[in-house]
Amino acid sequence: MSPEERFIDNNNGTITDQKTGLTWSKEDSWQSDAKWVSWDEAMDHIYHFRDIRFGGTFDWRLPLQDEVLSLCDPEMVNTDKYGNAIHLHAAFPSGSLSTIWFHEHFTGDEGYILDLKTKEVRTLNKSKTGRMAVRPVTGKMKKD
Repeated sequence: MSPEERFIDNNNGTITDQKTGLTWSKEDSWQSDAKWVSWDEAMDHIYHFRDIRFGGTFDWRLPLQDEVLSLCDPEMVNTDKYGNAIHLHAAFPSGSLSTIWFHEHFTGDEGYILDLKTKEVRTLNKSKTGRMAVRPVTGKMKKD
């Protein structure tokens, strides 16, 4: 599958990844709300998507690590809100934040973030906003 065929714009604010079977919000929370989010605010963003049945579905959630890592492709170049290169497919609009929250096993006050510039996974105190965003996902990842 070519990179051009991998991501399909559903013309409803979502993009479906043909490779993984996941459907993503086309914009991250920075692009839609113009504010950085803490873990709790990221969860509020997810609950809002569920409440309004964004894209016609109600099962929005934070991505898991393998899911969010599937978005970060070193061969793809897009730009973040500052104009810096990030490794996100061009099917997603430029201007997103480069760091996004994802869900893994609960670690108390610590949450997980992915840096789309470096593909680095880090932990961060959930109550700190920093310069984080969330990109909601729905569906189940296909197994290879």
